Amino acid sequence: MVAVLLVIVDHLFGWPRGGFIGVDVFFVISGFLITGLLLREFDRTGSISFVGFYRRRVRRIVPVATLVLVVVCIAGAALFTAARAQSIRVDALWAFFFASNWRFAIEGTDYFNADASISPLQHYWSLSVEEQFYLVWPAIMLVIGVFVTRRALAASKKRTIAAVVMGIIVAVSFGWAVYDTGTAHTWAFFSTFTRVWELGVGALLAIGAGLLAKIPRAASTYLAWAGLASITVGVFVISETGAFPAPLAAIPVVGTAMVIAAGIGGTTPYLRPLTNKASVYLGDISYSLYLWHWPLIIFLGALMETSFHYYLTVLAATAALSLFSYHFVENPIRKSTFLEPRTVRAESRRKKKNILVRPTMTQSSRYAAVGAVVLVTVAFAAYVLQPPEPATETPVRAAAAPVEQVAALGPAQTALAAEIDAAVDATSWPDLSPTMDEAINGAQAPADVVACGLVDRPDASRCTWGAADAPKTLMVLGDSMAMSYVELFKKFADSSNGQWNVRSEAMFGCAFVDLDVTTEDAGTTAACPGRKQAAVDAVNEAKPDVVVVSNLHTDIQPEVWVPAMESMTDKFAGSVGQIMFLSAPPNDKKASDCYTRTSSPADCISDITDTWRARARAELNLAYRLGGQYIDTRSLFCTADSYCPSFVGTTPMKSDSSHMTIEYGAKISPAFDEVLASVVGM
Repeated sequence: MVAVLLVIVDHLFGWPRGGFIGVDVFFVISGFLITGLLLREFDRTGSISFVGFYRRRVRRIVPVATLVLVVVCIAGAALFTAARAQSIRVDALWAFFFASNWRFAIEGTDYFNADASISPLQHYWSLSVEEQFYLVWPAIMLVIGVFVTRRALAASKKRTIAAVVMGIIVAVSFGWAVYDTGTAHTWAFFSTFTRVWELGVGALLAIGAGLLAKIPRAASTYLAWAGLASITVGVFVISETGAFPAPLAAIPVVGTAMVIAAGIGGTTPYLRPLTNKASVYLGDISYSLYLWHWPLIIFLGALMETSFHYYLTVLAATAALSLFSYHFVENPIRKSTFLEPRTVRAESRRKKKNILVRPTMTQSSRYAAVGAVVLVTVAFAAYVLQPPEPATETPVRAAAAPVEQVAALGPAQTALAAEIDAAVDATSWPDLSPTMDEAINGAQAPADVVACGLVDRPDASRCTWGAADAPKTLMVLGDSMAMSYVELFKKFADSSNGQWNVRSEAMFGCAFVDLDVTTEDAGTTAACPGRKQAAVDAVNEAKPDVVVVSNLHTDIQPEVWVPAMESMTDKFAGSVGQIMFLSAPPNDKKASDCYTRTSSPADCISDITDTWRARARAELNLAYRLGGQYIDTRSLFCTADSYCPSFVGTTPMKSDSSHMTIEYGAKISPAFDEVLASVVGM
C-alpha cells in the first residue's frame, strides 16, 4: 500500500518529489517474499522446483501485465502518431520478455534521442529487474541447499551460507551502484546490477527470519514506526537527479527492512495505518494499480489539460481498471490450474464435476464489479465535464523580448515570415512532407555532418566546406544545437561565391562552456573536455574571422552560464576576428507529445519560454561585452508576437522540442543566409 501510493502520487502530482522510491520499497518486499517461499520449499522437499517456481511466477505476473501491454498498444495506435505507436509496440515487446530496463537505459543514454517522449510502458522496468533477479537467485539457493545436504551440515549452516552469499551480492551490487550512479546515472537507475542489492536486502530478511522473529513485540512497534519514518524522510529528501539509486536508496531500503523485520514474529501492535482492512486491500491490488496508473497518466495527459478533472479522471480510471483486473484476471488465473501438469488439471476437473451446485460469483467480486462501474462513470463524467481550454492571450513581446528585431527583413525572410503567420492561423493539418512521423524519427543533421559531431570524428578536412582558398573563415562550436546548424553554414559557404570557408568543431552532447558536462553516455562525457580543448586549439591555430557558438538552451542559471562561457571564449579571443552567439530555436512543445490523431495545429503552437529568454538576454549582454554579436533566430521559427508553429508550409519544423528537421533547415536556408550576411557580410 505504501509503495504503490507513493509511486502514484509522485507520477500524477509530482509531489512529494521522492515518491518514486516506492519502487525501492517494492524491491525489498519482493526479495523477502520470494526468498521466503523458496526457503520453505527447500525445507519441505529438500529441493527447489524451477518449473513449479516459474509456473507460479507466470500465473502471478504475466496475465495482467500482458493485458495492460495489449491495451496500451491499442490505445497508442488509436491516439498517437504511427512513429510513437510503433515505439510503444517495441517497448511492449521488450516488456513482455522482461527486458524493459535495458531498453530504457539504452534510450536514455542515446543523446540523439534525449528529448524523446516518455513511454506509457516505462514503469515496466521494475518488473524486468525483479524477474531477471529471479532467473538467477533460485538456482543459487538450490546449489547452496544441495551443498549443505550432501555434506550433512545442519540447516542453520544452509542459512548461514545463503546469508554470506547474498551479503556478498548485496555489497558488490551496492558498491557498483554507487560507482555507476556517479558515472552513468541513467544506466544506474535502470540496471539490474545496481538494483540487485535492494532485492538482496529483502532476501537477507527472509534468511534471517528465525532470528528476527525473536524481536520483542514491544520493541517491534518502535522499529516499524522508525522504518516508516525513514521511508518518509526518503520521500522528501531524495530526487532522481541526486545520488540515486546509490547511496540514497539505502534510506527507503533500510526503512522497509525495519518494517518487515518488525512484523516477522507476529502482528505488530499500534500499526493500524498499515494493518487496517483498507490498507491491506490496497496492498492486495497494488500490482494492478501499479500497472494501470502510468499508461493512464500518459494517455489522458495527451487528451486533457492538467486540472482537477484530469486528476479525478486518472484516479477513477486507475481504480476501476485495477478492480477489474485484480478480481477478474489476476486472482482467478493465479488460483487456477493454468500451466499445471495434466494430472493436476484432470483432478481439478474431476472435483468440479462432483460439485452439485456450481459456485457463483463471490461477494467480493460482485462488489468489485459494482465499484468498477461506479468508478468508470466518475472517470467518464470528469472527462466530459472538463471546462474548455481558455483562449490563449497574445503575448506582449516587446515587454520581455531579449533582442529587438528591428532590422529590415530581406525578401527570403519576409516570405518565410508570411508562411509562419499562415501556419499559426491554420485550423487543420496540411499534407506534411516529410510526415510528422518521419520528422520525429528524423536525424538532427545529414549523415556527413553527423559524423563530424561524434566522439570518433573524421579528419578536420572532412568537416570543412567552401573554397579552400576563401579569404574569410568561420568556425562553428557547440553541442547538438550547433550540429543542427552546420548544414546551414555549409550552404552559406557554398553560396558565398568563394568568399567563405566553414569548419565545424562542434560535438553532440558536449556544450561548449567551461562547466563539467555530464551526459547519460559515458563515452561522450569522457570525451567532451578533450574535444572542447581541441576546438580551442583549432581556433587559435586557424585564427578564423568568425567563431559562432551555439548550445542547447538549458535551465542553467545565467549567472553561472555567462562566466563559464566567457572563460571559454577568453581562451581564443585574441585569435578571432569576431565572436558570435547563435540562439537555439525557442524550445517549448515537441511534436511527439502534442501531435496526435485528435489534435489540431493549435495544440502544437509553442511559446518562447522564460528559460530561452533568460539565456538570450545573457548571451546578448556577453556578446556586447566581448565586442561580438548575438544572432537572434526567432524570426526563422516564430511570428513577431512569439507564436511558434510546428510546421511551416508543408514542412515539419522540429524533430523534438529544440532541433529543427533537416528539411526545415533546407527551407529556411535562404532566409538564414540573409540573417548571417547581415552580421558577417558576404
